[in-house]
Amino acid sequence: MAIYVGARDLSGLAIGTHQFIVITFENPTPPLQIGLKKVAAKPLGRGVRGIVIGAQNRGKLVAEFHEKGDLTAAMEYFGGVETNWHTSDYDAQLIEVGYGNLPEQEAKRRVINLIGNYILNQTVDPIKYPTAGFGVNSNSWVQSVIEYSGGNVDGDMKGFDISNSKRVPRTYFMPFCPVAPRVKVN
Repeated sequence: MAIYVGARDLSGLAIGTHQFIVITFENPTPPLQIGLKKVAAKPLGRGVRGIVIGAQNRGKLVAEFHEKGDLTAAMEYFGGVETNWHTSDYDAQLIEVGYGNLPEQEAKRRVINLIGNYILNQTVDPIKYPTAGFGVNSNSWVQSVIEYSGGNVDGDMKGFDISNSKRVPRTYFMPFCPVAPRVKVN
């Protein structure tokens, strides 16, 4: 199927937009090794299965799979969760990432490898989450993964998605990068 950049309202805040990535699959697929974890695709709705990945504020910029808010927002978009005009929801927006002539499997492989590398590197040299989100944040992380994997998508989603134009240094997504030459952020 496809890779999407998703955006949702921030949990518990009236303003702000949080971005995340959804990798979709048509058929059930065995769990994928991403970093040190095996991650299974979950049903999102209308026959779509996917792995939902976002960087979260845990005091550090931490990549997480199927975080509750991101997963619920993806399910809202794909129809796995019903929304009504009179109830609160995440106002999910998903945009398919373009990879030109790059085969879909190769695009997914690149995204998965970059995320796996980030997970390993941030355990050694974590990025501090910026105060009030101003700096390299979850939106920066998503746009960095997409750019470094060769994808093309408009990074400015609906709402106030601060720092979508900032990038996590590429070294955090490399297979191995010693801490010493790594650029420090936030």
